[in-house]
Amino acid sequence: MKMRGLTLLIILVFMTTACSNHTLPKVDSPAGEFLIEQGYEIIQQEDIVYEHRLEKKDLTQLPHQMYWSVQSVDAASYIGKIIYTSKFYVKNHPLNQAPSNLKGQTIVYVMQTENEVIGGYSLPDLDDPTDGSVYSLDGRTLEEFSGMDFGTWKQQWDSKYK
Repeated sequence: MKMRGLTLLIILVFMTTACSNHTLPKVDSPAGEFLIEQGYEIIQQEDIVYEHRLEKKDLTQLPHQMYWSVQSVDAASYIGKIIYTSKFYVKNHPLNQAPSNLKGQTIVYVMQTENEVIGGYSLPDLDDPTDGSVYSLDGRTLEEFSGMDFGTWKQQWDSKYK
């Protein structure tokens, strides 16, 4: 009888430890630390999902133009550098409240070069995304982020990067 109780106790401790490790992902990257500093709770991280040497022509072509349209840094400063993009699923993000976001979580992509986080973009975690646009790291649309309508923004952007 004592052996059965000891076995159950060991199994219970193992399951509790395994479950707690699953719900609290290990954050060991500058990108993950950056998101935590922004107040987001990381549910899952996929580390680097995209690596690309940024060229000037990229800034006027999709999808790069979308990604860079909602950054606070000057994209020209990163031309010729390799940009690493990491993917995270987070909670405590403004897009969690989007009416179509039934999962209540947001996908955030963090861009960095070497160990310097330079920005990122986000989108609600939808089963069936309805459009191809992205939001700023904090969930703002291009218009909210730039203060311009798309046409005006596009004209200024193209004159700078074409």
